[in-house]
Amino acid sequence: MKLLSRYLLKELVIPLVVWVVFLFLLLFVMQFLRGTDVLLGSAVTLLDMGRILVYLAPHFLMMALPIAFLLAILLGLGRLAEDRELTALQSLGIGPGRLLAGPLFVGVVLSALMLLLTSTAEPWGLTRVKEFVAEIIKKNVVGDVKPGVFYEDLSHLTLYAERVEGADRRWAHVLLNDDRDPAAPLLMLAQAGRVNTNTSGQVLTLVLQDGEAHRSNRGSSNYSVVSFAEAEIAVGVEGSLGRRNRFRSPKEELTPDELLQAAREAERTGGDARAFLMALHNRLGNALAPISFALLGTPLAIGRRQGGRAWGYLLTLGGYVLFYLLMRLFEQMGQQGRMPVALAGQLANLIFCAAGLVAMYRVNRSGTVR
Repeated sequence: MKLLSRYLLKELVIPLVVWVVFLFLLLFVMQFLRGTDVLLGSAVTLLDMGRILVYLAPHFLMMALPIAFLLAILLGLGRLAEDRELTALQSLGIGPGRLLAGPLFVGVVLSALMLLLTSTAEPWGLTRVKEFVAEIIKKNVVGDVKPGVFYEDLSHLTLYAERVEGADRRWAHVLLNDDRDPAAPLLMLAQAGRVNTNTSGQVLTLVLQDGEAHRSNRGSSNYSVVSFAEAEIAVGVEGSLGRRNRFRSPKEELTPDELLQAAREAERTGGDARAFLMALHNRLGNALAPISFALLGTPLAIGRRQGGRAWGYLLTLGGYVLFYLLMRLFEQMGQQGRMPVALAGQLANLIFCAAGLVAMYRVNRSGTVR
């Protein structure tokens, strides 16, 4: 039996690892394409790309593990069924029910790993990648300002520098037009300027030196001119550069304890705590998905007659899409108060578990492993 268990686990683990790696790379490429305006900036290095990959790895694993596991079950055990190996096992007195132990064991291990990731590494990684990409955006501004070219990537700000000098790319003869207040636009002319990249948080600071600030009031004839030795213009990343930051998902950046604290704070202030509680139970439901996939995928794999890999791919895609749609449907119902949030977070898993038990019963009852 130990030899059989190792053989069945090998049929699951090897394709699981292959599919996890493939889906992980696919997710990273898709995220990279969404953020090319940031990730292909002049300040980005290979080390920066590596750090982003590390920060996003827990989030990508949370997305890749369930579907990779379902693929491994349907293709791994499905191959045994097609090659009649399961029929040979049945002739030795090994029924379909005993074949469930391997996938269920792997599913429990994956669920434990996903619970750990969603409680610690995933929130940490998403928080760090958000901060790190904000810093990259700031540094890109330093390298993207070209001499003699108007720079307009900052919302409602237009920047022009006649020359860009030195390793720190300081600007000479600078023009800055600030239209963030349409009623009172600001024009600044300075002898020198630079970007202060040492500011923390999502704030970009432009430092101008030896210049004049011209402000007009479109509602009147007032016009003012102020000379300055040094002036700082703060630009919020959320307002001006945040639209370029594709790596944001606020509730996923919170740990379970932080979600509970946010829910309690919302209740204390008279707000709606359901959104935070639903996010917590939804993450728990996603983490337990491998167990329900094991219960449903095993009888579907060992009970099929034919169809090959195409059948496995199609069933995996259909099953995962159905699971995701159910999760989204019940999440909305939980947020709207139409069902308890704890039930809404687990109902998709309960449905898949029930369907898997019915399918396993039918396979057992048939008395054959086809």
